[in-house]
This record gives sequence, structure tokens and C-alpha cells, in this order.
Amino acid sequence: MKYMRYAIPLITLVVSVLWMGLALGEQDRRIEDLEHKLSLARYTAEARQHLLEESRELQSALERQRLVRTVTVTAYNPEEEQCDDDPYVAASMRRVRQGTIAVSRDLFDAGWVFGRKVRIEGVGIFEINDLMNSRFRDRVDIFMWDKSEAQAFGRRKVKVALLDI
Repeated sequence: MKYMRYAIPLITLVVSVLWMGLALGEQDRRIEDLEHKLSLARYTAEARQHLLEESRELQSALERQRLVRTVTVTAYNPEEEQCDDDPYVAASMRRVRQGTIAVSRDLFDAGWVFGRKVRIEGVGIFEINDLMNSRFRDRVDIFMWDKSEAQAFGRRKVKVALLDI
């Protein structure tokens, strides 16, 4: 009997310790769960960063592809057979002049528009001023006043670059 007065507090203490042990176990499980979620979030963030970097690299490659192309380069003169019924006015509604080019419509649709500058490898820098007939693709036509000079230029496959100036 003498120990009975200690039994209830002892049982309470044991129950409390067991209860705290269960609570701590639950806390540990929650902490492990949160650590796992944090690990997944970090992995997801790293994966998204990697995808973003790859996307930027692909976008850059596409941009470079759009800006530099190997195309057929020819020359033309202000003649109705080579242009339309008014060979002295370009599709840009500006007068034809030395130092300008016509581009095929696929290039025009890709951003090679009037007023933009183009560097033609081995030839020089020109301004886009005119459009070619829709039957041509991947093609640039240099304007020249002299027909024999245009014929002497011929047809060449060269790299052309759309400039950002």
C-alpha cells in the first residue's frame, strides 16, 4: 500500500512518456515527409532549370538558323521581263537603286523584311527593298543597273546573314 500512492503518478508518468514518444514519432514522420517533399521540390526546380536552359539553347539555335542561311544569290535589272510593269518601283514602294536586294517570300515571311540589312558572303552588305516572285524559295536577288554585270554575276550558293543594324 505504501507504494500505491506512487503508482498513479508513476502510471501517469509512464503514459505521458509513451504519449510523448508517440507524438515525437509522429513529429519525426512529419519531418521526414517534409524533407522528402523538399527534396522533390529541389529536384523539380533543378529539372525545370535544366529544361529552361535547353529551351534557351534551342531558341538561340533557331534564331541563328533564321539569321544565317545558305541561299541561291542571283542578280536582276529594272526590266519588265524580270520585274513587273513598273520595274523602277520595288515592292517596298521605293525606287530601285544600287545596294538593294529582293528576297524570296519565304525569307520575307521569316522576318527578312523591307529596310533590314543583309550581308552576302563575299559580296557585301545590302538593304532589302524588293520581293521576288512567289515561285522562288531561299533566294536573294541583287539589284544591278547593268544587265551584262548581272549576267556575269550568275548564280551562286552562298551564306547570307540578316543583320541587326
